Amino acid sequence: MARGSRAKRGFTITELVVVIGIIAILAAVLIPTFANIIQRSRESADTQNVEHMNTALYAYEVSNEKPSTMTDVVEVLADSGYLLENLSPTGDGYDIVWDQEHNRLALIDEDGETIYSDGDVSETASMLWTIVDEIPTGEEDKGYSYYLSTGYVGADAVTVTAGVDVGENEGIAVTYATQEAKNVTVRTNGGALTVNAPASNVNHYGTASEVTITAVAQNSYHLYGRVESDITVTSGRVVLESGSSSNTVYVNGGGVRLEWSNNAKPEAVGVSSSVNLNEVSIPEDDEVEVTGSINETYRGLFAGGLGTESSPYLIATAEQFANIGTLSDEMGEGTPYHFVLNADIDLRTVTFSGAAVGEYFSGSIDGNGHSLIVNDSLSYLFMDAGGSAAFSNIDYQLISKGVMLCPGMTTERSVDLVFDNVDISTVTDGEVIVIGQNEGLYVAFSGYSYTSDGWGAAHRNSLTLRNCDVDVDLSATSYNAVFIGGALYNTDAAVESCTYSGNYYGELVNLVLGNAANYVDSLLTVQNVVNNGGLYGTERLPMIAGGARSTYSAEPAYSFVTIRNCDTGTVRELNDATLAIGTDDDGAIEVTEATQDTSFYVLTFVGGTRRTSSTTENSSYRFSIRLDAAFVDGVFATGYRDGKIATVEQYREFVDETASFDDGDAIELYGEPGAKLWIVENNGTVYYVFDFEDDYYHFIDGDDVPAAVDINQVLITAYDESELPIAQKSITLR
Repeated sequence: MARGSRAKRGFTITELVVVIGIIAILAAVLIPTFANIIQRSRESADTQNVEHMNTALYAYEVSNEKPSTMTDVVEVLADSGYLLENLSPTGDGYDIVWDQEHNRLALIDEDGETIYSDGDVSETASMLWTIVDEIPTGEEDKGYSYYLSTGYVGADAVTVTAGVDVGENEGIAVTYATQEAKNVTVRTNGGALTVNAPASNVNHYGTASEVTITAVAQNSYHLYGRVESDITVTSGRVVLESGSSSNTVYVNGGGVRLEWSNNAKPEAVGVSSSVNLNEVSIPEDDEVEVTGSINETYRGLFAGGLGTESSPYLIATAEQFANIGTLSDEMGEGTPYHFVLNADIDLRTVTFSGAAVGEYFSGSIDGNGHSLIVNDSLSYLFMDAGGSAAFSNIDYQLISKGVMLCPGMTTERSVDLVFDNVDISTVTDGEVIVIGQNEGLYVAFSGYSYTSDGWGAAHRNSLTLRNCDVDVDLSATSYNAVFIGGALYNTDAAVESCTYSGNYYGELVNLVLGNAANYVDSLLTVQNVVNNGGLYGTERLPMIAGGARSTYSAEPAYSFVTIRNCDTGTVRELNDATLAIGTDDDGAIEVTEATQDTSFYVLTFVGGTRRTSSTTENSSYRFSIRLDAAFVDGVFATGYRDGKIATVEQYREFVDETASFDDGDAIELYGEPGAKLWIVENNGTVYYVFDFEDDYYHFIDGDDVPAAVDINQVLITAYDESELPIAQKSITLR
């Protein structure tokens, strides 16, 4: 080693240990200090946010009422630029809560200690509100009241022991249940509320489908919002505060006390048959109907209400509508029951054992603008009006057959039958509804009872149809009509401000009354009735009121009919001296040329049943082919023969699995765009094979089993240059 040089050396182990120890000591001293600095910084930011939001709350309270719910607070702060739901405290374990008692926000830690508030903080946990994504349980539940955020991920039904505000979440059912004495606020948003809290005072805001109060303290349940159906109370005090609204209050227990202000009266009060009216405290109010001895069994069949005129039974499902039939015997004796639809009703989902929902109907059904889809297994909605009966504001939809609303009347008492704003259409556009002799879409006979099969001469009846619009294509045999299919018997009848749209084909077609010849001691007034469609009769010119006689004119002058300001629109007699349809020696269909000047002919095949959805079918499917007729000596051999109908898939499944169908060979249907037709023969049978736009379409037999089905009728229709029919004839094949 050279003189003057010195070897380099590292730290000794001892020195390293000393240095590490010093660093550890410094860390132990400084890290908590730094953490405290960070926490204080975060706390300062949280405190500042709370302080600013409280300023906004105070400013609102000065010029408005104190917020009643957490929803109010969220909205007030949002208007001031603070999205409380998105504002999470930055301090570890901190919560921002709304103190409902003092109307201020506070910053608290995980132990419930107040970090910041500009005043006292309520010592009652249920007075403190916090925002959650789901209701805490177990140790996580601090006893606070909870506001459900827009990101709520919990169940559709919650049970709480303190206040709850469901926020913007719709339809959540809330159950408030506790034995503790509390003063809580609950806000619902369309869901049901159940209260089982014998020591609590409950303030209810928002809207609820229904409210069930098993128990509540005499400090009471206070309604500030809207209950769509019933408030059912078994025990306690119910107060309908100013500005609130409810359908019916139903008392199901003794000792109940009811109170309401002048602008918050219930529509009605009902008391169970098991409760003595003397045991219930109800305000004396001439404007509120109070009904005792309510049948609990009947009430349980519906969504709410008492069945009275001021508090009709509420119907929300098809099953509940079917339950109307349970009251048939009482309605047959003239006892009225009243109903209102609060949802669209589809009766296809219900199985009926008889031809009608009920034999008798008395009272009223208000559709409230909802649709009522019938079931094709029915022949009538109700067979007879058992007393005064009214149907109103219903969008009545047929499937593939005419299901009359209420064709007859009891003979035991006078009947006042009214149809007001009951519109009739079909579920599937273009569906043709088949009706028979003396049949209409609303009524068949007045003064005739379908249930007892007899006419009544001892009682005078009245029948009114007004503001009813029908948009249905009809195919009819014999004589019938759109509105009143048969005859009038001992009845004053009026058809007013009604319209018909659609094409109505039949032998003896009538717009208003189908059987004018067989009336007895009746009067009929028809005014402001308009035909916007086409009325086509094959045996005579269609009329407003007619029958089997061909001598009646389109404006009949017989004494019992008065017609004012009516428009019959397009009315044609589809008759021609020579037009005919038949089959030749080989069974092929041939047409004899019409005498009238004809632009083109359409051949229509009828038969089979086509299913169009899981609940819908065409019970008499028909398809039409426009003919390029080449008549030889007045006869056109169409080449079409009797056969069966199937879809492409069904033909391959049941007849020939190897069959192929070229689009270029397909025949276009008249009036059914998008459908393709091929005609093939296999083992002597002609098959009409379809490819529909809707993949669900297929044909079924009488047992609802997929099958190729028979054609049973063929029609030939002659059209003029305006594409209006001028003549029609038919042939029945089987």
